[in-house]
Amino acid sequence: MNKLIVLVISLVIFTSCEKSSPLGDYNEIYKNTVDSLNVTPTVFSIHYKFNMVGRCQQDNNGYYHLPLIEGENQTLHRFGAYTTNTDIYGLPTQVIWLCNAYWEYNGNTVPIVNGTSYADPNVDSVFCMMAPVFEMQNDTITIYGQAWFEEGDVILKDSINIIFK
Repeated sequence: MNKLIVLVISLVIFTSCEKSSPLGDYNEIYKNTVDSLNVTPTVFSIHYKFNMVGRCQQDNNGYYHLPLIEGENQTLHRFGAYTTNTDIYGLPTQVIWLCNAYWEYNGNTVPIVNGTSYADPNVDSVFCMMAPVFEMQNDTITIYGQAWFEEGDVILKDSINIIFK
């Protein structure tokens, strides 16, 4: 019997409650003022950009040419992209890099590009390091980039080709 009474009282309490909008009072008091301002809400949009650059000599076909340093195991080179540095939430642009080339060191596979980098918050650019070895001379590689904006809802892709000289 006690359970039945508690159930009935609970149903009366929860069914008689009215959930109101937290802005309900605000709208009631200021509705005429807000309407007279003729303000329409807008969503800020950004035209995102992501264009990769090899940062070395480029030929007429769009291929970049990177001279490798003879006698050195690795040639360090910084490439990157011109990109929108932050999204509409103010988050830095994340770029994921992928390359179809790698080299072996002590039985381990070593990719020649870093996997991820973030855009500079002050400049619309992002950079990544690559480290090809001299044995890759005369090879042509492709580097792929994916820029992530708005927590992954907007993804732009680009790629570049580099010939090692």
